[in-house]
Amino acid sequence: MEPNVMVIVCDTLRADILDVYGGEAKTPNINKLARDSVVYTGAIAPSPWTYPSHVSLFTGLYPSEHGVHETKKVKLLDLTKYHKALKAERLAERLLRLGYNTSAISTNAMVSPFTYFDPGFQSFLSIDPAPKNKESDVFNKARKLGSSPFQIAKSLARQGKLLDIVRFYKAWRNINALNKALNYPLDKGSSLVNDILSNEKWESKFFKFINFVEMHEPYKGYKPKETWDNFTGIKKTGNRKANKLKKQYILTAEYLDSSIGNLLKTLKRRGYYDDTLLIITSDHGQAFNEHGYMYHNTYLYDEISHIPLIIKYPNGKKFLRREGYQSIVDIPSLIKNVMEGGDDSALTRETAFSEAYGDVTRLPGGYEHRRGYVVQKYEKVRKAIYKGGFKLTVNGSDGVVEEFLKKGRPVDEKGYLDEKKELLEELDIFKGKEDFKIPGT
Repeated sequence: MEPNVMVIVCDTLRADILDVYGGEAKTPNINKLARDSVVYTGAIAPSPWTYPSHVSLFTGLYPSEHGVHETKKVKLLDLTKYHKALKAERLAERLLRLGYNTSAISTNAMVSPFTYFDPGFQSFLSIDPAPKNKESDVFNKARKLGSSPFQIAKSLARQGKLLDIVRFYKAWRNINALNKALNYPLDKGSSLVNDILSNEKWESKFFKFINFVEMHEPYKGYKPKETWDNFTGIKKTGNRKANKLKKQYILTAEYLDSSIGNLLKTLKRRGYYDDTLLIITSDHGQAFNEHGYMYHNTYLYDEISHIPLIIKYPNGKKFLRREGYQSIVDIPSLIKNVMEGGDDSALTRETAFSEAYGDVTRLPGGYEHRRGYVVQKYEKVRKAIYKGGFKLTVNGSDGVVEEFLKKGRPVDEKGYLDEKKELLEELDIFKGKEDFKIPGT
């Protein structure tokens, strides 16, 4: 009998903070699920941000293969036209063709019908996690003028738009009141998702995809101006501030764990827990100054690339842990194998890759003078390979090795020349169509 399938992406969740991976966050519900599951310890995100990673999850292709990724000219929502042009069968399309009832709920605007993630889904509900009110359009327009209320007001004053300052202040005050009432930013839609799942009609056999965006910034204490000042090199975020934000990140993981616990209760109450293939993972992690960088998008450090992967197989099945690495690129193949009565051999490979192609964002108002700095620092093609306990990260725009690690620690490359050469050769084969220089070539 073909299993029900549920894929939960805990957006922006790094592996090493979870209790089940030895981290600080106390996650009893995930721990309990782990006892029924296989916990994979070598899962690597194919990209350091949402859009390309989700395309990889649904197509089984790396970013260099599907091409839906950032470049010097292509940013964020510009990707949708490339996504629409992609000739690949999506996971939901395949399962719909096989008779599954397909549905999705996403609290991340990057994963929505607007960004063309709905093919194959009979229903796709997109939830905006940020509270809005009737004046939010005024608020959104004003934000283009700066990254803080003071910057925005100053810009409006220079333009002589004093009434717009009043309108913006009212909108800002009302949205802050809504944030407090709705427990935002701790809750970014997961409670609403659980309400929907608890009350909606479930039809077996089903494929349900859920994206929880709780782990993504903002957090309590997060300030957009500080973030943009750090990103553009105006004022770096100090370790004290980064550690405070990381503590909020850990508290958020504990809150998300309670939401996952509620979802699991619904699954059990509906009688589907035992015969469902349940996959919990992430699309990328999050950095808090471990390498002098905050959040994600362009670098491939382990705090961004190493993600959780916990899979509960139908009817209590478990498989022995295999040596190697996992990638969400291989989840479609895994689901196919399990549907056909097979094991998890499609999931673990000798190598895994992660890719970045430059800056993802467009600068807000007030930061255009920092464009040169941003281009010089972030507009780089980076690729990482994991193999045999080694990790090699190459800045392929400048032809520089940025990381050469063994079991997470830097090594003297003179002692591992053969291993380094082998990894470089594999990266060269994998480089795809982008301009990517291999050191020494």
